[in-house]
Amino acid sequence: MKAKQIAVPCILLLFFCVTSCQQPHSDLESGVDEIFKRFNSHTPGCAVAVVDHGKVVLQKGYGMANLEYDVPITSSSIFDIASVSKQFAGLAISTLIQEGKISLDDDIHKYLPDVPDFGKTITIRHLVHHTSGLRDWPEGLHTAGWRWDEVFSFQDIVRMVQHQKDLDFTPGERFSYSNTGYNLLARIVEKVTGTSFREWTDKNIFAPLGMQQSHFLDDHSLVIRNMAYSYSTADKVYRKNPNSLTAYGSSSLFTSVEDLSKWVIHFSERLEANDPVYTRMLETGVLNSGEKTEYAFGLAVEKSGGLRMISHTGGWAGYRTIIMNFPDEKLSIIVLGNIGEFDSEDEALKVAKLILKEKYQDPPDGPEAVRKMPDVTLSPDLAKKFVGIYQLGRRWFVTLTLEDGKLMTQANGEEKFPILPKSDSVVWIEAYGSPMTFVTDQNGEVNMIRYHGINAKRITPLQTDPAELKEFAGLYYSEELETEYRLTFADKKLTLHHMRLGDFDLHPSIVMKDAADGTIGSLQFVRDKGKVSGFLLSGGRVQNIRFDKRGE
Repeated sequence: MKAKQIAVPCILLLFFCVTSCQQPHSDLESGVDEIFKRFNSHTPGCAVAVVDHGKVVLQKGYGMANLEYDVPITSSSIFDIASVSKQFAGLAISTLIQEGKISLDDDIHKYLPDVPDFGKTITIRHLVHHTSGLRDWPEGLHTAGWRWDEVFSFQDIVRMVQHQKDLDFTPGERFSYSNTGYNLLARIVEKVTGTSFREWTDKNIFAPLGMQQSHFLDDHSLVIRNMAYSYSTADKVYRKNPNSLTAYGSSSLFTSVEDLSKWVIHFSERLEANDPVYTRMLETGVLNSGEKTEYAFGLAVEKSGGLRMISHTGGWAGYRTIIMNFPDEKLSIIVLGNIGEFDSEDEALKVAKLILKEKYQDPPDGPEAVRKMPDVTLSPDLAKKFVGIYQLGRRWFVTLTLEDGKLMTQANGEEKFPILPKSDSVVWIEAYGSPMTFVTDQNGEVNMIRYHGINAKRITPLQTDPAELKEFAGLYYSEELETEYRLTFADKKLTLHHMRLGDFDLHPSIVMKDAADGTIGSLQFVRDKGKVSGFLLSGGRVQNIRFDKRGE
């Protein structure tokens, strides 16, 4: 996210100058080899490319593209790059804007009249910057009954949008990552150009750049030569992770590091030439409040290690991918993995730091600095002070427990994970890849944690009598998703059942009355004349999907 078959240009004498001291290509290759040495002829792995000052200085594969037939990953292996695909939809939209065929502030209904009228204008700009309020299709379709190992087609996504009853929020009110928006951008390209999105991108992007191994998949049954298959790990055994997705626009671009190297070279050249099509791609979103976001046209524009960085990650099935650009250093890193546990961003940063050396400065109190701190042992009395429940958001909270002398953390609807104390107030959670800081009040009592910039206060949980849960039992139907769930109460617990998805345990919410939480999401029950008449289901990227109670 490796047998080592190399496809690298003849650059053995090439030296590059992205740091204060020049480093030969052989040193770079040995350094990258060290980073990915865990991948071998028995494991999935990744393909890596490094482009410096417009030149490809490394392209290499590690691990296996196919474990069943012992096919190694090479620089020409084809991966589904998942959400890294979005920048090409962003380029298509920026091109049409430059040609005067569309405007960012056009109402999308001008091109897509079959999208429901929610009584609020959704513009192309809202789709580009993830501020539309449209529900994200992975969570929406899964809730409707799609299993992760089956076909998710473009037509499925379109039908989901056509059935949406309400927006998650007023367009422009906030940022909420929505793959759906980028699928609609692809549809707009098709409506405006009169050609399929695949044909348009082939003709206008990939063919001119010589990216002959690249195409947006619009038929999941097509044979793709040299494809790296997708895997995940379960019980220390590699398992196939099926991929039958055709979500072009938001995902589903199949390509190689060889082709993407051509793309990042071209992208950098056009930025340096101040080509408005490409400079527009770096324009980030602005909310109705005037607050700026870091998301541009399928690209995140931010700072990393004190340096300007333009990047995007991707993850679907077992694919984990990234293109990471440091434009001021004229450096690009491409990492494409085929194992679900692979952290493409973390691995790309290791390569970048290998090259940038002292130019890349981790903040002294940043995640990487905390990760590197030695573990400490907390006194039992201090560890007990951290135990409790902390509210991160309206339906998002985390519970810290002390088990066999070790601190554990569990977010609602998730598994428990161990906590590694780094000081008497800072801990590291490897599963989250993040630190957590405990804040004390004037009496020395822990009353809050800081996590990803959120100040989460300790709360006193609501107490629910299990007998009260009986009235939630019944059959519930969503007209929007055209699916039903049966909620049962037995042995003092709630279970939500779906014919295709199976059973989900629910736990009474500890922060809201008439609410329950589980891996399927959060349920807020609604009443009519005092009786339960339905519930609103919410998750990370879908909000308040209504289910009406249809029977006991």
